[in-house]
Amino acid sequence: MLKAKQLLQNRYQLQQCLSQNAGRQTWLAEDTTQTPPQQVIVKLLAFSPQMEWDEFKLFEREAQVLKTLNHPRIPKHRDYFSLDEQMGQGLCWFCLVQDYIPGQSLQQLLNQGKHFTLAQVRSIAIQILEILSYLHGL
Repeated sequence: MLKAKQLLQNRYQLQQCLSQNAGRQTWLAEDTTQTPPQQVIVKLLAFSPQMEWDEFKLFEREAQVLKTLNHPRIPKHRDYFSLDEQMGQGLCWFCLVQDYIPGQSLQQLLNQGKHFTLAQVRSIAIQILEILSYLHGL
C-alpha cells in the first residue's frame, strides 16, 4: 500500500487515503508544483495477476474520456501515469489525477440527518440532468 506523504511523479504528495478496496485506492493529494499547492484526487489501480483485464480497460477509458470533458461540475483531468514496481511497493500502479472538488456527498448528508425540501431535490435533479445532457451530447 502507498503511504501518506509519499511523492508521486515528483509532484503529487499523498495526504489521506479516501477509499481502498481490492487493487484500487483513492487519495487526496497535493500538487506541489502549484503555488500554493492545490489539492487533487489521485485514483490508483494496481496491475496484479488477480486483476480482471476489463478493469484496466475501464480505468484507461475513464482517463481518456476525462481528458475531453469540459464542464464546470465534472472534475478536470490533470494527469495519467504509471508507477513502477519499486515505487509501487512490488506492484505496478496506474494513476489518474483529477481536480479536487471539496464537499460532501448526498449520502453523507443523508447519514447526518439532512432533509431536503422539494425545491432542493428539484434543483439537484436539474443539475444532474444538465451533466447527463452534456455527456449524452458527446
